[in-house]
Amino acid sequence: MNPTILHFSRIGNAFKAVVFAIMTAAAFSLAFVMLDERNYRAPTTQALPGGLVLPMPAPRPDPFLPLKITLLLGTSVVGLFYVGRYAKRALTRAVAIKIEGGQLHFHPSFGAMPGKLAVEHIDTAIFDRADRLPETAGLAMLGIGSSAAKFGARTRHGLYLHYRSGSTSGEARVIDNDIEGGTEQLRRFAAQVDIWRRAHRRVDR
Repeated sequence: MNPTILHFSRIGNAFKAVVFAIMTAAAFSLAFVMLDERNYRAPTTQALPGGLVLPMPAPRPDPFLPLKITLLLGTSVVGLFYVGRYAKRALTRAVAIKIEGGQLHFHPSFGAMPGKLAVEHIDTAIFDRADRLPETAGLAMLGIGSSAAKFGARTRHGLYLHYRSGSTSGEARVIDNDIEGGTEQLRRFAAQVDIWRRAHRRVDR
């Protein structure tokens, strides 16, 4: 495989799409159950043997139920976003990142990353075990960097990139099971990034 090009893995991204689909379905189903409980009207009386009718104990509504439902629905929306992202990557097996002419070209699914990024603007490039990599802003915002996202991270490797260009900055994190060729291909690509960065530093001198 060309060490300057990373392709999305069909198997890896299909698996992630399925996982997020299951999580999304579970969150939506739980929100629906809670909403159904919220709208349920319990009987006010109960009939006992002998024709005795007594009032039912007053139900104790959960004051946080609306918040829980909102959070679950929000989780479902986020989950659908990731299902779409990974499903599209799996179906197209597109180029994830490539180095060409001293620039890194990113697939649009990397979100905030620019389409093209000059190698000299990358101030941090780390290839290491996934649990040792810095968290990206997206993981930190979701609050899953230390829980679900790190499950099994000790068996994975990843490449973390951080760039600064003028007053703007950004970051990307690529894990080996996202990429065709896995850890070895990602390692070779990281080496190419390092070669380009060192070559640019020599030219600047």
